[in-house]
Amino acid sequence: MPISRSALVLALVTALAACTDTTDPSVGTGRMRIVNSVFQGGGVTTAAPVAIDVLIDSSMSGAGLGGLAGPSLSPGAATGQGAGSHAGAAALFTAAGYRDLASGIHSFVARVSGTTASFFRTDAGEFLPKQYVLPFPYTFILAGVDTTTPPDAGAVPWTMIPDDPFTPPADSARVQVINAAPMADPAGAGQGTDITATFDDGAGGVFTATASYRASSGFINPAAATYTFTLTTGSLTLYTGSVALAKGEVRTFLVQSTAYAATPGPGNTKVTNLLDNQW
Repeated sequence: MPISRSALVLALVTALAACTDTTDPSVGTGRMRIVNSVFQGGGVTTAAPVAIDVLIDSSMSGAGLGGLAGPSLSPGAATGQGAGSHAGAAALFTAAGYRDLASGIHSFVARVSGTTASFFRTDAGEFLPKQYVLPFPYTFILAGVDTTTPPDAGAVPWTMIPDDPFTPPADSARVQVINAAPMADPAGAGQGTDITATFDDGAGGVFTATASYRASSGFINPAAATYTFTLTTGSLTLYTGSVALAKGEVRTFLVQSTAYAATPGPGNTKVTNLLDNQW
């Protein structure tokens, strides 16, 4: 017998609320981190990173914030240490940029800091996106090039993705790549592009994942090892470096642009390696 959509949603919410392992937020609490990759200027070639304000339920307190510089990630303010035992007192979820947000329906506004026009627009004007936040972690991506006042309807669209800080397979790490790099666009239009990540251990172990602009690659599960980590788009190399992945780690590699470049590459690409959880 087919299950109705409302019954399926109810079952999912009930299941999540019933979770009690040490990865879960306290009952009724979700987590959200904010990525600022917004550029502003008279044109793409002259646009520069700008600070933004994010209002949640019309407030810049709590999970919202004001004056978040770009390109950057929100300062974390979350409860919970993550799974398992940890040395020291640092809370993993805070270090990964997450901020506590009560489960339920919330409204969102984002804008250039100190202005009043929201990025979230249609041809008819501003709209107020709302989302039911489950007791689950999310990444709120604000990425785009704003060259008009008020912002163009497509400059910085609403983009919220769920994360997955849960258990990797045995003897593996778990990683995702989040693409918030508008200036990685080889055409120079500031429209972003697909970015492919390659993890190569130099001994035949190669893992790849591709992230569309303003999206996650999804999670892959490389074996615990030290890898050469490379980010490419087409024939261009945006970044290369060494990363060590340990058994039980869940990591996010956040890719952002730092400036316009006629030929995107390491000089205008920022990569932030975030430890989301440790099992």
